Amino acid sequence: MDLILASQSKTRQHILSCARIIAKAVSPQIDEENITISLIAEKASPRDIADTLAEHKAKKVSVKNPLSWVLGCDQVLAFEGKVFGKPKTQEDLRQSLIRLSGKTHRLITANVLYHNTEPMWRHISVNHMSMHPMTATEIETYVEKQWPDAQYSAGGYYFEKTPHLFSEVRGNWFDIMGLSIGPITEYLNQHITETVFKAPKIAAVLGHPIAHSKSPRMHGHWLKTNKISGSYTAIDIPPGLLSQTVQVLIGAGVMGFNVTLPYKEDALALADYQTPRAKAIGAANTLIIDLKGKITADNTDGYGFITNLKDKSSDWLPQAGPALVLGAGGASRAILVSLIEAGVPKIYLSNRTHQRAKDVALQLSPLIEVIDWEDKERYLSMVTTVVNTTSLGMIGKPPLEIDLSSINSKATVTDLVYTPLETPFLVQARSFGCSVVGGLECCFTKPFLDLKHGLERAP
Repeated sequence: MDLILASQSKTRQHILSCARIIAKAVSPQIDEENITISLIAEKASPRDIADTLAEHKAKKVSVKNPLSWVLGCDQVLAFEGKVFGKPKTQEDLRQSLIRLSGKTHRLITANVLYHNTEPMWRHISVNHMSMHPMTATEIETYVEKQWPDAQYSAGGYYFEKTPHLFSEVRGNWFDIMGLSIGPITEYLNQHITETVFKAPKIAAVLGHPIAHSKSPRMHGHWLKTNKISGSYTAIDIPPGLLSQTVQVLIGAGVMGFNVTLPYKEDALALADYQTPRAKAIGAANTLIIDLKGKITADNTDGYGFITNLKDKSSDWLPQAGPALVLGAGGASRAILVSLIEAGVPKIYLSNRTHQRAKDVALQLSPLIEVIDWEDKERYLSMVTTVVNTTSLGMIGKPPLEIDLSSINSKATVTDLVYTPLETPFLVQARSFGCSVVGGLECCFTKPFLDLKHGLERAP
């Protein structure tokens, strides 16, 4: 099928790519602003404005490419009798957010397909978006940080990066992004016989910060390799907003999440169901959403960690001696449980907050002995496994300050941080003769498989 997208939108191109639809992007070169002004003067409804703009784009490109299928798209935001387009300036964006703050507006997406210069199909979706109240400071921060993306979005918000701005969403992720891929694939499958297209499913990784995450690139590769119609994105969620943002994303059709620092324990708490291993660990790194919107929490960190350790360090023997684990967060809990299950006879646990480590040890196993953070170097000669589960040493985070000069040279040292791929901690350990294992593979293999199966089960 020869399909042309009458738009230069990278987001729309990405959505088509996720559905395994090959399309050439062509700019329609229409005067959107004047067309919109004329339609408003004629008292056209917001729905008709979006539809007319989408049709103008499709028709303009179809006239030059009559044998091709041409997809035209447009989107307008309607609120209190006014139509909001893309903000022209940062001040436009500021005023838009002031008006939308704490209120519910409609985001209207129109898609029109042309063939042989004639309209063949059209679809209009109406999404209801309820925004949290925003303070003046929050608005200024948003304008400053999000302007590069917001200037290309109707109303000036970039939902895929800032879903936490909303208290409720009644709509579909792809409609909100500007292309109704589900109805499009359904129509094309009825009228194009060469192949069958599937509407992509959405999954995401949640954390704060999240810019360092390689998950979208890794999962995007695996989705393509396994020929799954899906998209995987990274979403940065500010502190305290995990639960409400997950509910907003579920409402928009996101059906699975990986969870990273600092939300693994919070993720377990918000789930409707917990797997036995997630419950035993007390933290979750995978959330799977069923057809009723219920959340099942799982934890695959331990599985990935042990598998990676065995694969990358052929001489690692869990029974050979004690382990030293740095950090007592959600990831640490999974590592501690997996080391005990693998047969490590004793674990020394050290955390900057001593009481947190004591609480974790008390909950998990008498084989865990808590030691002061300042004393961690004293145990290096006694252990055969050393694991950093903290974010220290990650790009953008403080360094992990530890002197490994007294370390057992036969120890296996691993770091869950994977940006950079080899941390200064691992470089130092290697210089003392230790076997080192990076954290990249353990962070992705099993979580991907769980989300893959979830995506395949979805209708």
